[in-house]
Amino acid sequence: MAVTLGGANLNDQVYEELRARVLTRQHAAGAKLSLHGLAAELGVSRSPVHHALTRLVSEGLLTVKGRHGYYVTPVTAEALAEGYDVRLALELHAAERTVGRLEAAELQALQSLLEATVAAISHEQWDSANAAFHEYQIDLTENALLSRFYRELSVNQMMLVIRGGHVEGHANLVTEHRRIVEAFEAGKLDYARCAIRDHIETGKRIALDAIERAGGTL
Repeated sequence: MAVTLGGANLNDQVYEELRARVLTRQHAAGAKLSLHGLAAELGVSRSPVHHALTRLVSEGLLTVKGRHGYYVTPVTAEALAEGYDVRLALELHAAERTVGRLEAAELQALQSLLEATVAAISHEQWDSANAAFHEYQIDLTENALLSRFYRELSVNQMMLVIRGGHVEGHANLVTEHRRIVEAFEAGKLDYARCAIRDHIETGKRIALDAIERAGGTL
C-alpha cells in the first residue's frame, strides 16, 4: 500500500497510519511488526516508527515481547471484561465526586456533548463524540491523573478494533447517555450510578458478543 508521509508532524502521521492499520486489523492479531520493515515501507527513518510503536504499546494495541519485537495485541473476552470493570470503577468514582456539585455551565456542556452523540451520522463522528462525552464526565473531577489514566484505558481502543467501523445499537446507547445526563442534572447520585452501570454493561455485552462471534479473539 502506497503511503505518502512528510512534514512537520511526521511522528503523528506515522502514529496515525500504524494505529489505523492495527484498529482495522490490516495487521492481524498476534502479527509481528518490524520497526525496520515499517520504516522502509513508509519511507521514513526508524525514529518516528519507534515513537509510534511505543505509543501503541502504551494504548494496549501492541505488546512488546522481550527482545523479540512488537506484536499486535489480541483482543480477548477476559481482557475486555477486565477493562470494562476498570472503566466502570473510574466512571462511578467520577460521579461520586461530581454529581450534585456541578455548575450550570458544566451541565450545559455535558448536554451539548450528549447532543453531539445524537447527531453523529458516521462511525468517525460517533467515536469522537462518544469519547468526548465520557472523557468530560471524568474531567469534571478536575483530577488530571484520573483523566489521563481514563484516556489510556486499553478497553476503549479494543472497542474500536471490535467494531471495525460499525456502530451497534446507536439509538440505545444514546438513550443511555441521556439517562446519565438527566441524573447529573437532577443531582441524584444513585440514579447516576444505575445509569452508568447499565451503560457500561451494554458496552461490555456488545463487545463480548462480537468476540464470541469471532471465535474468542480478534
